[in-house]
Amino acid sequence: MAMPVTRDSLAVTGPTKQVTRIADSGNQVTGVFCPECGVRIYHVLTSVPDVLSLKPGTLDDTSWLRPDRFIWMKSAQGWVPVPDGVTALEGPG
Repeated sequence: MAMPVTRDSLAVTGPTKQVTRIADSGNQVTGVFCPECGVRIYHVLTSVPDVLSLKPGTLDDTSWLRPDRFIWMKSAQGWVPVPDGVTALEGPG
């Protein structure tokens, strides 16, 4: 799960580590994660540096989250349910 947020709307406390790689799309992606447990907190594309793709499961309170679309459904497991009223896309966009 990923949630786009603006860079200035997110405050991460504590230490983080970063790994940068080239995605299948050719874009440079930097993942930011917890150096102790390895859980990714967010990633950012070099091409869109002001927007972070937050992993919302890392938030302290997730009770208010409601997905509005599922992407990459062409590779989803058959047992992944898509809630009624939620858009399901084969790939990005």
